[in-house]
Amino acid sequence: MSYELTTNTIWVLICTSLVFLMQAGFCCLESGLSRSKNSINVATKNVVDFFIGTFLFWLFGYGLMFGESFQGLIGTTGFAFADNSTTHWATVVFLFQLVFCSTAMTISSGAVAERMRFRSYVILACAIGAVAYPVFGHWAWARDAAGAPAGWLGKLGFMDFAGSSVVHSVGAWSALAAVLILGPRTGRFGAGADKSRFSASNLPLAALGFLILWFGWFGFNGGSTLALNGQVPSIILNTILAGIAGGVFALLWEMFSSKQISVENIFNGSLAGLVAVTAGCNVVSYPSAILIGLIAGAVMLGATYLLEKCMQVDDVVGAIPVHGFAGVWGTLAVALFAEMEHVPHGITRMHLLGIQALGVAVCFVWSFSFIWVCMWTLNRFLPIRVSAGDEKIGLNVAEHGASTELHSLLETMIAHEKGDNTSRAEVDDFTEAGIVGYQYNRVLDAQEVLLSDVKDRELRYRSIMDNVMDAIITINLEGRIEEFNLGAEHLFGYLNHEVIGQNINLLIPPLHQSLQHKYSEGDLNPQLVRAIGSRQEIVAQRQDGSTFPAELAVSSVVLADREIFTGIIQDISERKEYERSLNEARKRAEAASDAKSEFLANMSHEIRTPMTAILGFTDILLGNLKEKEDIEAAHIVKRNGEYLIGVINDILDLSKIEARKIELEQVRVNIQEIVRDIAALMQVKADLKQLKLQIEFENPIPETIVTDPTRLRQVLINLLGNAIKFTETGYVKLCIQTINLEDSCAQLQFDVIDTGIGISEAALSQIYQPFTQADNSTTRKYGGTGLGLAISKRLVEMLGGQIKVSSKVGVGSTFTITVNTGSLEGVRLLHLDKSSFRKATEEQKQEHPMESGRSVASRRVLIVEDGLDNQRLISFLLKKEGMEVELADNGKLGAEQALAAQEAGHPYDFVLMDMQMPVMDGYTATRKLREAGYKRPIIALTAHAMKNDMEKCLNAGCDAYATKPVNKQKLLETISHLAAPQASEQAD
Repeated sequence: MSYELTTNTIWVLICTSLVFLMQAGFCCLESGLSRSKNSINVATKNVVDFFIGTFLFWLFGYGLMFGESFQGLIGTTGFAFADNSTTHWATVVFLFQLVFCSTAMTISSGAVAERMRFRSYVILACAIGAVAYPVFGHWAWARDAAGAPAGWLGKLGFMDFAGSSVVHSVGAWSALAAVLILGPRTGRFGAGADKSRFSASNLPLAALGFLILWFGWFGFNGGSTLALNGQVPSIILNTILAGIAGGVFALLWEMFSSKQISVENIFNGSLAGLVAVTAGCNVVSYPSAILIGLIAGAVMLGATYLLEKCMQVDDVVGAIPVHGFAGVWGTLAVALFAEMEHVPHGITRMHLLGIQALGVAVCFVWSFSFIWVCMWTLNRFLPIRVSAGDEKIGLNVAEHGASTELHSLLETMIAHEKGDNTSRAEVDDFTEAGIVGYQYNRVLDAQEVLLSDVKDRELRYRSIMDNVMDAIITINLEGRIEEFNLGAEHLFGYLNHEVIGQNINLLIPPLHQSLQHKYSEGDLNPQLVRAIGSRQEIVAQRQDGSTFPAELAVSSVVLADREIFTGIIQDISERKEYERSLNEARKRAEAASDAKSEFLANMSHEIRTPMTAILGFTDILLGNLKEKEDIEAAHIVKRNGEYLIGVINDILDLSKIEARKIELEQVRVNIQEIVRDIAALMQVKADLKQLKLQIEFENPIPETIVTDPTRLRQVLINLLGNAIKFTETGYVKLCIQTINLEDSCAQLQFDVIDTGIGISEAALSQIYQPFTQADNSTTRKYGGTGLGLAISKRLVEMLGGQIKVSSKVGVGSTFTITVNTGSLEGVRLLHLDKSSFRKATEEQKQEHPMESGRSVASRRVLIVEDGLDNQRLISFLLKKEGMEVELADNGKLGAEQALAAQEAGHPYDFVLMDMQMPVMDGYTATRKLREAGYKRPIIALTAHAMKNDMEKCLNAGCDAYATKPVNKQKLLETISHLAAPQASEQAD
């Protein structure tokens, strides 16, 4: 065995170890860039990569790649690798190529992270390691016994020294195929999305992985010589220069193009430089290596923008731009920068460029197509993506039952929320979640101490009341003590003989004594006089001079020769303290209620504001989309947005009801019109399920009643909506009748009858509880928050009636509500039949949807709104109606623009004023406009939806009020309504 052979063997084995270390680098990088709830899953996939890669490459991957070539397409020998030589050099080469295979497989794990099933990923890794990588590797790298190229690409002169295409591009294009089938992570893209990527869970860990990859790359490129020769130092230096150049370009780009420097882009820029130079690090000069790295950084940034912004391809760690696009550039750069003495004889630079371009194209077509077919086929039979629920809780728990510190903390909090206060959060001083858990435990401990203190006070107070005898004292007409029992001794600290004959004022502090009031023949303390025949609170004094509050009850007893007074005295110090605590608790509860209301109002504002843009632009998209799938996706966005708004409205309604802050109108309304409106609305939903909606009147029916029409509609729509939702076949019926018509307390009764799934006896007792439905499976199948019936019950009771239900599982349900009608004196009683009501309903459907006969075209409107998306949406809606729109970003600018336009003689016809803005809010701006004499209509536009919002806007000077999300129909109706007076003034 020669020394040279021994040196080469040691060098290649060292490089093999360095390349294997890259597996740890990928593990750290991908885990750090993923969200913590998926980090364990990502790390496990990296480990499995090595297991699968090692076994498959030994079994037949090495044979496919380096076995005796069949027509330059695949290897046919060397399966189940064995080396019988004395030097074992073939084993050394095999080990080096083995870790290359694992690297190609690992590249895909980061791209598909956070939503791919673990079992599906195992199959993806097998497809890459067993077929995609070895086959293309054979085309590019296979050699015959004489050392000449055996693969068809290699025979053409294709040059890829260490695998920019063979390793990196194969892994990246395979990842791209899988990512396209998987789709983006939930919430990654979509209407209203304003973030470029999800936050990384551990950037320091990612940085460690990045540095490990750098270190491993020395073996990746340096070991590809398979010998420790004179090329190795220049190869390693070229690798370093290109990697630094790619990172510097990304750093400079971030510094000059963004206020915040993206750490991930700096990492990926440097890695892109390393990937690019890998193909030609043995044949380019040092300046060329730097230029290759710089351009690789630019290619990576451009590819990232193309994939994320234009194509919405969700690559978690940026593997595709780094390894795919940079790998393409690096492979092509060999033809542009290689020193010609290293190029196969007879091949010109342009010829080589064509060969390299063919190689990268073949690499993409082969890797992408093969993996896409594999994943598409697998997805047909076994979904490769986890469920939305699993994606939400994270793959650590969903796929492995493993947990992170943050997830454990959340589980503890959820347990406490459900009433289990026995557990405590895990404490770890070296993690953020652990520090939060420590503080959270301190709060829980303090709460327990407080609760324990309150309980101790209560027990002590009860013990005193149950076990200590009351003080009973008897005095004569002059106020002298005649009797002093044991309870009094314990209470005041005096012994019996020490107080007998003394004046009762001994037990009362000097400041509370008064001898001005005379009772009968002697002097009697006025507090005692007031306590005769009743209970009186007094201030008492013990022997040591301390005072305490006491409750005194005095009875007068007339004896044969004189009158005496018996007083029962109770120490009420504990009770006074308890009352003070209760008063403080009441104040805290009121403050908590106010804080909850404020929180709900703010959350409503924060959710409704973006929902305005989401729902508005969804409507716009629906008018422009052509593809069925796109239209369906837009409908899903709109439907879920409207559902979210409904949930918010339900929560706000329930909160207002519980806080007793809801006020009902009492106006006279036409009941026939209300039922007709609701029937028209519900008919659409019934038609969608092919259900029969029936409206029946049991005559006579009063033409009008006094009630709150909005809340009555809300209750009926909720009950009918539930009936339609839970009925698959049959009908839904609304029956209306008058009860107690002859009495002064007449009521209108509504029966909602369906042939739906019914409700079990066990569930009937809890259907009116907030956030409760009859069955958890009902929530999963039919949706809903469980608030509708809770709100309806409270509203019906506020309307002076009650709600009842009867149901049978599998047969259907009947909900019955009653509401007060108010006085029916002078009210006409109607006799309605089905045909007349149906005709009236059909006529209503033909009416114009809004009173927009008054044209709003050519109106000048100023929109004062700080949200850019909402500016665009409202501007689009109004311009589409022919209005002229101008914008202001806050209340201060809006007020200045409106006044300037008025002074110039061209005032705006309307001002749409957002009430929640920076610099100056809408309330202040509106008041300033009115104080300055501005007379034109101002329409309040706000996402707040709590009590007194309308009054607050109107009191500020607004003429009308509109809530977010913007309802186009209602907004145009409001503008049309306000346009009428202006049209009259202009006509005059």
